[in-house]
Amino acid sequence: MYDTALYIGRFEPVHAGHMALLQRALASARQVIVVVGSAWQARSPKNPFTWQEREVMLREALHDAVPGADRARVQVLPMRDYYNEAVWVQAVIDGVTRLTGPDARIGLVGHFKDATSSYLSAFPGWQLIPMERQGRIDATAIRDAYFGATPATVQSALAPLADESRPSTLATLERFAHTPHYSALQE
Repeated sequence: MYDTALYIGRFEPVHAGHMALLQRALASARQVIVVVGSAWQARSPKNPFTWQEREVMLREALHDAVPGADRARVQVLPMRDYYNEAVWVQAVIDGVTRLTGPDARIGLVGHFKDATSSYLSAFPGWQLIPMERQGRIDATAIRDAYFGATPATVQSALAPLADESRPSTLATLERFAHTPHYSALQE
């Protein structure tokens, strides 16, 4: 058991694979810190949601999936992109240390999806808590289906992905489709 389990992701949007990794983090430590990456990025098709919107999605998905006592053990740490891995790693370490203290025993939950997962090996002193890929979907496929729809067809466009998505996330996506941000991102 770790003092803190760390889970790093962009969560653009939250899906069932994210929740499986988050539940693994909850089972591995007394405290969980979710590092929400690409915080403060301008909206784009790859990063359509603010970090605050992603935190709400995470918390709503947690509400659907885990007891209240477990939800209370989760903290969110927004992290900007630095485009320099050493600087980014140090910023993550500094942010986590502010929340845990310097002597915390930390585990890092994750899986090696592709080359973008190399950061999982970049944290000295933090032990990797590996997991296999959870589910068949990733957020890219969700975004592709989502932005290929119209506000009126979002629900049907996402229906084939419903088993891999959280009901609360699907509801958030449906609401967001009726905002000016959605049409701007589609363009």
